[in-house]
Amino acid sequence: MFKDAKLFGKINIIDLVIIVAIIGAAVFGAQQFRAGEGLIAVAPDTQEFYISFFTEEVENFTAYALRIGDSVFDNGRNVPMGVVTNLRIEDAIIWNADQHGNTVRSDKPGFSSVEITARLSAVPHYHGIMIGGNRYGVGHSLAVRAGASIIFMRISGLEEIG
Repeated sequence: MFKDAKLFGKINIIDLVIIVAIIGAAVFGAQQFRAGEGLIAVAPDTQEFYISFFTEEVENFTAYALRIGDSVFDNGRNVPMGVVTNLRIEDAIIWNADQHGNTVRSDKPGFSSVEITARLSAVPHYHGIMIGGNRYGVGHSLAVRAGASIIFMRISGLEEIG
């Protein structure tokens, strides 16, 4: 039935579909290749921020390996997140039930809570900040690498400087 279906007496319908697909792919490829031409790179306005990270419980040897001046990174994305300007290391925050069933704070020997504050340059965003195209805001959980330590923490504060 389609054997004799020819357009203009020489091209059949299947040949026409293949030719149109090839031309379409060529046009699409040319547009993609030229998409970056004529664009001017504009650096977004960065501002200085203090960012705070907090964890309730980490081994003491990890907490006491931290130093002011250590570089801070999002370990999962390898995004630089500033330099440590302040450290607060206290007893771990552990919640357990007492003999009456009430939830009470208790100790965990060998563990500490840690708050790291770092100074960094970032682009302000209405949901927090952007660093290298990655958005960060208060409550964001991530693995933080500071100096030789890697700790799973949450962003507990963002404060614009000046």
